[in-house]
Amino acid sequence: MSDLQDPNDKPVVDADTISKAELPPYRQADARAPKPSSKFPLWLLPVLAIVLVIGVLVGKYWGGDKAASDELPAASSAQSATADPKDSSNQQAVLSVETVSPSQDSIGNTLSADGTINAKDVANVSAKVNGVAIERILVQEGDRVKAGQVLAIFDTDAMEQQVLQAEADVAEAEATLANATADAARVLPLIEIDAISRQEADRYRTSKLQAQAALQASKARLSTQRLSVNNANVVAPVSGVISEKMAEVGMVAGGEPLFTIIKGGVLEWRADIDPKVLGEVNVGTPVRVSLPGGDSVMGQVSRIAPTADNNRQITIYASLAANSKVRAGMYQTGEFLLGSTSAQTVPNSAIVSNDGYDYVMLVTNVSSQDGQNIGRIKQQRVTLGERFGDNVALTEPLPAESRLVKQGGSFLNDGDLVRIVDGLNTAKDKSGSQANKTATAATTGTATQARS
Repeated sequence: MSDLQDPNDKPVVDADTISKAELPPYRQADARAPKPSSKFPLWLLPVLAIVLVIGVLVGKYWGGDKAASDELPAASSAQSATADPKDSSNQQAVLSVETVSPSQDSIGNTLSADGTINAKDVANVSAKVNGVAIERILVQEGDRVKAGQVLAIFDTDAMEQQVLQAEADVAEAEATLANATADAARVLPLIEIDAISRQEADRYRTSKLQAQAALQASKARLSTQRLSVNNANVVAPVSGVISEKMAEVGMVAGGEPLFTIIKGGVLEWRADIDPKVLGEVNVGTPVRVSLPGGDSVMGQVSRIAPTADNNRQITIYASLAANSKVRAGMYQTGEFLLGSTSAQTVPNSAIVSNDGYDYVMLVTNVSSQDGQNIGRIKQQRVTLGERFGDNVALTEPLPAESRLVKQGGSFLNDGDLVRIVDGLNTAKDKSGSQANKTATAATTGTATQARS
């Protein structure tokens, strides 16, 4: 204690010291730690300013590069737009196509009509005997027969008995005649010596004549019975085709037709046409008549009716060639072939219809790129004529050397590039395929030999 210090003075105790003394031991160490300063360090301000300046510069640089990159496609597009659209080196083919050239075909002028197929001439066959039942039938509809061929057979048992009876009658008549002849030969000479009267001699002569007449009658009846037996077979009077069979086994003949034969099997197509076009059709004009299933039969005009029917139409008769599918009574469409003309045709598959018009897709500017034939599509409007199967005629011909897209033209537009897969490419493919087949065959043969 200092000499100057007042003994009554107490040591001054700081409030912090008191509060620290009152804290528990485990909190006193923290309390002793210095408090962080709440003031912002001034040295950090220049650093922040530098970072801000650098961020502005980087953002400006980055935005400039992006703008430049955005301008590049635009410039490229503009360059492409100004480039020649016909330059195919920078374009790709949109489709692979097969091409075909127009063909020059002979097109016939025709006159269409509807008509009925009928037999040109028919023969009705009836039985020559009556009251006899049919025993067998030897033909059916559609059978071709010859003149004299047996068509049906009757039951002849009763007829044969009648023949035997007639033969017996003939024998009896012959015996009677022989007896009368012998009597006359003995008696008639006696008249010369007046041994008998003339009246008695005439009686012997009459008996002989009656015996002769009876013999003739018996022979006639025998001939009739034999003829009936022969006629018990129904025979075809002409050659042709059986078109109708009315006969049935067990039927008793009564004079009605039993069979109908188409003479020679010749059928004809009967069609009615307008008299205005009659001058185009003549005897001998070829005709083609359609048949079911897409078939047809040829023929030619055999005769023309001299007068018109009630509908003021002229009937044309055309004989048809033999065909197994032709049947009498068929109603078919036919054509009179009036000559032919030359016309240019293209496949139906090459025609593209759009907005009521017809087009073909021409392949132009054909060139070779990377071993492939490339061409450019040119849409060409056409006017169609008649259709003939898979082809159609063009009223306004195209250049003969034109190349058309054979099919799939509806997927193409004017100016499109296409890859041509016919011609040389096809030949290469075929040769390659053949080579592969040959190599495969050789490999197979070698393997077979190895196994053996």
